[in-house]
Amino acid sequence: MSTSAGYAPPRRHTGAYIIVITALIALAITAWRFFTPLSGVTDSGGAMVTMLGEFVLFILGLLLIKHEFGGLRSFFVVLSWLAVIGTLFGAVLLHGWWTALVLVVCAAGVVIETFCGKPTRSA
Repeated sequence: MSTSAGYAPPRRHTGAYIIVITALIALAITAWRFFTPLSGVTDSGGAMVTMLGEFVLFILGLLLIKHEFGGLRSFFVVLSWLAVIGTLFGAVLLHGWWTALVLVVCAAGVVIETFCGKPTRSA
């Protein structure tokens, strides 16, 4: 352990890992519903937009893992909030209750990444 004043312990990216995993699970569920005949959303534009939102959440989760701190990370957190709320709304409109449940867990990951585990500086 370093004793310098500029030392910051590494971040734990629990929330970002939750975002990545749940975005992939939600993407798989929505893609299954999109390609399965008689699922109610087969070949619909709404399912395509929801899948795009889930893919964006996956990418944002990876970017949150990569960036430790700074303004760009804050921007990614704000985009994650917008993406998870919009995608959750889309999943509810498509009556994708399993997808909505997974996206609620994803929102919990965004909450964890927003408010918990900030690096601290030792004096």
